[in-house]
Amino acid sequence: MKTHSERILGVFPFNGKSHNNVFNALMKSLAKKGHQVDVITHYPLKNPPKNYKTIFNLNGTRPDYVNNISIKCLSQECGDPISFFAIVAGNEICELLSLQEMQNIIKNISDDPPYDLVITEVFGANCYIGLGSAFKIPVITIAPNIELPWTGDGVGSPTASAIYADASLDRYTALTFWERLKNTVHSHINKYRYFIYTEKAQTEAMRKYLSPDIPSIREIERNVALTFVNSYHHPFGMKPSTPGLIEIGGIHIEENDSKLTPDLERWMNESTKGFIYFTLGSMVLIETLPEETLLAMYQSFSKISPIRVLMKIADKTKLLPGLSENVRTSSLIPQIPVLKHENIKLFITHGGMLGIQEALYYKVPMIGIPLFSDQFRNVETLVSKNIGTRLDYNKITQRSLDEALNAILNDPKYREAAERESRLFRDRPMSPMNTATFWVEYVLRNGENSLRSPAVNLHWWEVALLDVYGFIILSFTVLIYLVIFIVKVIIRSCFKSSTASTQVNKKID
Repeated sequence: MKTHSERILGVFPFNGKSHNNVFNALMKSLAKKGHQVDVITHYPLKNPPKNYKTIFNLNGTRPDYVNNISIKCLSQECGDPISFFAIVAGNEICELLSLQEMQNIIKNISDDPPYDLVITEVFGANCYIGLGSAFKIPVITIAPNIELPWTGDGVGSPTASAIYADASLDRYTALTFWERLKNTVHSHINKYRYFIYTEKAQTEAMRKYLSPDIPSIREIERNVALTFVNSYHHPFGMKPSTPGLIEIGGIHIEENDSKLTPDLERWMNESTKGFIYFTLGSMVLIETLPEETLLAMYQSFSKISPIRVLMKIADKTKLLPGLSENVRTSSLIPQIPVLKHENIKLFITHGGMLGIQEALYYKVPMIGIPLFSDQFRNVETLVSKNIGTRLDYNKITQRSLDEALNAILNDPKYREAAERESRLFRDRPMSPMNTATFWVEYVLRNGENSLRSPAVNLHWWEVALLDVYGFIILSFTVLIYLVIFIVKVIIRSCFKSSTASTQVNKKID
């Protein structure tokens, strides 16, 4: 069934550059399908397709994270992930609703036709889900990473802590009793802390900037029609979920149109012995690593020549001198074409979800150096599947890096595992892009309640059947107590009868 052209509003107020690669891929696809797509973002498209329009550029309204985070920040200054999600990427982002341009859109000052759907991020600022209530239209959310403990709440998807490791743990799965206990406690504590941090602040923001009559943030979160998660069960872990939670991991890869510069392409083509690509993502600066760590890397990279190394360095003037001739640095590297190149042998990564998916898609084994949040779990996934190895950023030595490089470059099991997991990651009924657009149009055709699970109206302990199990245990306890009581009464009665009979017989004698 064909969906008529609809008017869709995409609101992506958190300035995470990698996150927006996922959002832009979906919004471009919907525009190409003929829908009118309006987007609020920090990262407007340079060459948008027809029907795609950036109606509010948020660039400059928040501190810029791109190439602006040091290793020192991660180890000393930047706080724990939950407070970051809830406050920096949550409550503070909700205040952008106060901007005049945002208010004009909310109040439809332009008198444009009304929107049919809102698509926004589920990460920290769930207050933007309230736009659905303000406009009286369905809301679809997108998680840019694996599920956080609260990601699936809007569609009633279970946390499944018995088998699915919490995003902030450095584990791929939970198997033993103690692992499941730690995972469950950790997940509930993280969710509780997030709720405590956001309950009052985000409810007040919605009532101040959207409508004074809007329900609380916890009630608003239950109005989600559909949630997309930028993950896939191969290799990131299987868990039960409701039909309203759809995995679209890799959606940004297939139709990526970034190009190599002629100079970089020539360098890669000439790397006939192969090359390694090394980056710590769009935010963290390699050049801020401790001197001893950088010098250890320089020595290790020089040893593997003629294999070459391509390093993403934002400011080469801040890098220690001494790089060997087989190392090339650049501030701007189109990552997907690099990982796609036939001469690449290894990807050294911080473990961000997008980079891992890209390397996995193109069968590239990895060395993971996790720095923050879900990156530890992501890298542990690589290790558990033999797709790569892990190094701790604060414990890197020349010896540890030598061993990691030697293992990946010379042991075929890593390349073979990458090829196997790549097949599993790609093997789906539909591509991630077609999957996402189908379900968006499904909601447009059938309404916001078409995928709604009854679980959204239950407390977590009701979904876990703790009340049912408690009742059963209580019933058995009462039953056992009654049986014991009755048996005692019968025994006592029999004993009394026996005693009385004995006394009668004595009197007769």
